[in-house]
Amino acid sequence: MQFNKKVVCFSFILILFISSVGINVYADEKQNLKFDEARSFSENLAAVKINGKWGLIDLKGNFVVPAEYENISFYKGTAIIKIAGQYGVISTSGKEIIPAQYEEITYCKDWRNTPQNELLAVKQGGKWGVYSTTGRQIVPVFYDKIEINFNRTINVVLNSKVGLLDESGHTIIPVGYNFISSSLQWDEKDPVKNLSVVRQGDKWGIADRSGKELIPVVYDRVSMGTNLIRVQKDKKFGFINYRGQEVIPLKYDEDWRYAGYYYFSEGLAAVSVAGKWGYIDERDRTVIPFEYDSGHPFKDGLAVVALNKKEGLINKENKVIIPLQYDNLYYLAQLYNGSTMYAGDNLIIVKLNSKEGVFDTDGQEIIPLKYDYISSIGDGLFKVQLDNKYGVIDKTDKVVIPIQSKVYEYIIYDDSKNFRVFGEGKWKFYKQNGDQLISNEYDYALPFAHGLAPIKVNDKWGYVDMKGKLTSWSYQ
Repeated sequence: MQFNKKVVCFSFILILFISSVGINVYADEKQNLKFDEARSFSENLAAVKINGKWGLIDLKGNFVVPAEYENISFYKGTAIIKIAGQYGVISTSGKEIIPAQYEEITYCKDWRNTPQNELLAVKQGGKWGVYSTTGRQIVPVFYDKIEINFNRTINVVLNSKVGLLDESGHTIIPVGYNFISSSLQWDEKDPVKNLSVVRQGDKWGIADRSGKELIPVVYDRVSMGTNLIRVQKDKKFGFINYRGQEVIPLKYDEDWRYAGYYYFSEGLAAVSVAGKWGYIDERDRTVIPFEYDSGHPFKDGLAVVALNKKEGLINKENKVIIPLQYDNLYYLAQLYNGSTMYAGDNLIIVKLNSKEGVFDTDGQEIIPLKYDYISSIGDGLFKVQLDNKYGVIDKTDKVVIPIQSKVYEYIIYDDSKNFRVFGEGKWKFYKQNGDQLISNEYDYALPFAHGLAPIKVNDKWGYVDMKGKLTSWSYQ
């Protein structure tokens, strides 16, 4: 066989050229991947690890806190640092606030692991106390366990007994109960917000801010509502007011499967008698007859009910909005990032014969029942599964990110209104409309914040902008 030497030579040169271009591009990326690890920006700062140590950089890549710590996390001008195995607190300008002499220091955090207030729990010698982020000691390092609540109250545990302190460290409820809940916030004008559910042994009651038992600890279960308190004893429940007076007798049946539904919502409560559910008002008058197998709380004038193992949607006049012919109905609120937040639209996920679709609260089908799984990810977008394929659609059933088999293992929609998609071992960025935001792909990627996203290539991290350009910060 005869070969054209010019063609062979040209092909070889072309391959070398393409290879050299690929090497140069990779080299350019590699020299801008400066960090051992990097986190997303927040408050115009980001925690980065370089040469095995953590520090804080600003949006221009300048270190505002030197990279000299074993770990660092920050919130509203303060940072918890770890050095020589001990924890302390500094300002985000580097000034010491609490010496690094504690076994552990933690912020009060929500379900997203985001700090919620300026109180810090500190641990030393196996005991816990509380400091403010200004360095003032609020609770001495004395307790076996401490939990800082969102409302700035503090649950303390000593010898397996619980008490409640205010944000200044003063006693609200003395240590002595087996459990104390925290109310949403202290508000002198709203008695509900000044109360805590308490437990002693297996009995429950309610204590006020002075520690007085407003409702005696004699009930099997207690749950506070806006106007009335649900109480349960001997598998029957009823309602009392905040003066401890019985308003609705303890005559309704307890069913542990629906324990979360026994409260008043929009003036009505779902209750059951002899296995049938109906709705009563706060004067114990039957508003919706006892004809259902279960009933959910009302939301925006509508409630999910079940009959003969099928679910549907009714209004307060007991008019059927969505026929009781589906296996399950879910408000989007129940599926939105695992929280109690609403997805923004009054839409309901409907399931029948293992297929899911979406209806509006007028009973109109918005998305056909054809998907194996649907969940809201916000902004009118849904992550869907179909025959082991994953993608994203909008509420008109238009495909935003193609539904592809095993290509997308994770699809994450974040606060930047962009998608991070993981598949075939790589992460990619997509716009809200489904167009690819950046053509490059990465070994790992975190969300955009302040126009920059941390990305990982091989073992190094850097930051890219929304055009895919790597920052070119220089360090010694």
